Amino acid sequence: MSKKALIFDVGDILYDASVWRKWLALELHSRGLDVTYTRLVEAWESLLVDVYKGNAEYWSRFRTLMQQFALPESELDEMEKTARQKGREVQVDRVPMPQVPETLSNLFRRGIRLCALSDTESGEAGIRKTLNQLGIESYFHAVVSSADIGHAKPEPAAFDYAIEKTGLPKFDCAFVAHDIDELQGAQAHDLYAIAYNYHPDAPADIYISDFSQLEDICLMESSS
Repeated sequence: MSKKALIFDVGDILYDASVWRKWLALELHSRGLDVTYTRLVEAWESLLVDVYKGNAEYWSRFRTLMQQFALPESELDEMEKTARQKGREVQVDRVPMPQVPETLSNLFRRGIRLCALSDTESGEAGIRKTLNQLGIESYFHAVVSSADIGHAKPEPAAFDYAIEKTGLPKFDCAFVAHDIDELQGAQAHDLYAIAYNYHPDAPADIYISDFSQLEDICLMESSS
């Protein structure tokens, strides 16, 4: 099945977005709280949905998260300050996942349209800033931010915005992601789903262990 466009989730696909959350889980655990990385991510992602759609403020939801894990009120201000600082450090140190720049460059040169679809409190400019930091911004035909469109994955409208931005019909597009709900949503929307850096229970039409395998999926098929 030939694909002429790839729609990418950004965090944990194009770069490792887990660093801050892993740090936070360890920080809370060190303070004697019953927190695991998995529980933290599940709770945090639930709280962030409204943030991604532009309906809530990020650090307000962070404080709600801390309260859910029973961090004492007396420690909230200091915890937020520490978390903000760590976040700034992590952003400075972002690097692309293995084989990402090389693979995107090859796909771009072969005419595969690339679109970033990110759930984030940042608008398109913020996403492009991150992509530029990673050295890959110029390869993207389009960038779609949940904050700009008011929809977050796996809502069908979010996928439709990205598909429209590629300028191609849905059957020519594929979605590259790792989260269970996003890959499920893509498949439910009849959007071809490619799983990378994926959760063991993630559904997909095809699974890849190396980012460069996207070249085989797109380039060999498109030339056949």
